[in-house]
Amino acid sequence: MIRLLKIVTITFIFAKSIYSFELTTDSHLKVTLKTYDLPNGNKFSLYEGEGTWTDNYGNYGINTCRGVVKTDDLNKIDLEIMCEGLDKNDFKSWSRTKRVSDNFEQGVGVNEYIEGTGVWKRLKGLKCKYATSYKNNVSFTIEKCKISEEQHKFLSSNE
Repeated sequence: MIRLLKIVTITFIFAKSIYSFELTTDSHLKVTLKTYDLPNGNKFSLYEGEGTWTDNYGNYGINTCRGVVKTDDLNKIDLEIMCEGLDKNDFKSWSRTKRVSDNFEQGVGVNEYIEGTGVWKRLKGLKCKYATSYKNNVSFTIEKCKISEEQHKFLSSNE
């Protein structure tokens, strides 16, 4: 029994240390929606955004995003957007953002890193939580991801 308790404790400590690092990204996008208003109250919008981002590793860059926003007659939205990021070293990342919420102006969702070059290829498959708010046609978004020590080292070396 004591041996089992030691194994569980060591496993817990090891698992916690694997993901004891965090990547935090702030982004701002100017957004354009091209919308069809349907007679039943639903809306179908093409989403396009361009903007900038920074993270807690000293990285920064630009983002372009495109996707679809479906809004029902109760203003519930279903959003799926693909973004391409370009960092200070010209490395690229591609991520897919999804959220379902009560309105377009604010909400929380998940962003998944789909592909990347340079240090960003190490984030492939990483899923992050984000929260966003809009003022007029500008989004203000913060994203937080638990990352491994290996991912932390690669992000730290992206100079």
